Amino acid sequence: MNLLGVMAITVGGVALGSGACFWMLNRARETDTTVWILEHIICPIIRLLVLMVIVSQMYPAVNPGSDSLDFWRVLGQQDQFADLLNILFFTGLALAFIPVVNHAVIALPLQSMLGIAMVFRWQYQDEINNIVLLPSLFTVVKIVAFMILAYLVTREASIRLSRWFDRRYNVSGSIGIVADAIYLLLQIPVILIYCEFLRQQLP
Repeated sequence: MNLLGVMAITVGGVALGSGACFWMLNRARETDTTVWILEHIICPIIRLLVLMVIVSQMYPAVNPGSDSLDFWRVLGQQDQFADLLNILFFTGLALAFIPVVNHAVIALPLQSMLGIAMVFRWQYQDEINNIVLLPSLFTVVKIVAFMILAYLVTREASIRLSRWFDRRYNVSGSIGIVADAIYLLLQIPVILIYCEFLRQQLP
């Protein structure tokens, strides 16, 4: 896994997705209906696509002999790309109605791990008996620790970066998009921890 390439693709994907959402929202402020559709349907789908790109880049941590294309090959072989996207989207929609877990600091890691778990199961269901997808207690503790760190980092960084962004481009209200972008980047440690848990089950 080329770490520099992974970081470049990850940062580029986050910047492109977040930038597209902010641009569309900024252009649609005059039409409340359009804003609602963007905020609740289009931007969440874009965020999920970016998340899937991030997951695909981290997925080789499950098996060091693989590469990021294996993630997409599994989806292609199973013809499950649309199904996975729909499952992650409706999972996010369901989490939005549950207090506490509706926050991005919790929702995004849950969606990340769900996406990895499904692809891992599709890829290795014929090789591993009794696949365990629910992380161990030790893995959960490590993930929760990173989630708390992600929340603290994002809370401080998003305020400063959004203020700079608003002044630089003479806009307002960028803090939500900036926070989402930071949370997306901070999924990397969570994904790596969960991939390490899954790797231990490989024959």
